[in-house]
Amino acid sequence: MFVHALARLWWVGYMTYDENNQENPYWLTEFFCSADFSARCVVFFSSNFTSNRAITKGILRALIALRDEGVVIKRDHFVESTKYLNISGGALVLDLLEEDEVKEMVEKRIKKVFDVKKVVVIS
Repeated sequence: MFVHALARLWWVGYMTYDENNQENPYWLTEFFCSADFSARCVVFFSSNFTSNRAITKGILRALIALRDEGVVIKRDHFVESTKYLNISGGALVLDLLEEDEVKEMVEKRIKKVFDVKKVVVIS
């Protein structure tokens, strides 16, 4: 479903739509709006975990929070997120996790693996 260009656009919009954000429900979708849209979509949505919207939104919220702290998000961050969830799935029923729980798990893991320290952005 992500190979066809028009279908890819629809699915990314559907999977990342945040009905809880009244101001901008497509704020998670905007994460994919860059020059490497297709590559990010294929890498991110090729995991079986991302067929669960709570997991998808939790991962994206973690990656966006890290990006906002100054981390340049790369393919390795996507891969590590899903790899960690795959390992965690051996002890947890991932489908029962809330977005916030997924966000916290992924954020902690990425910070640990990539040795991310709190970055202070000076305007």
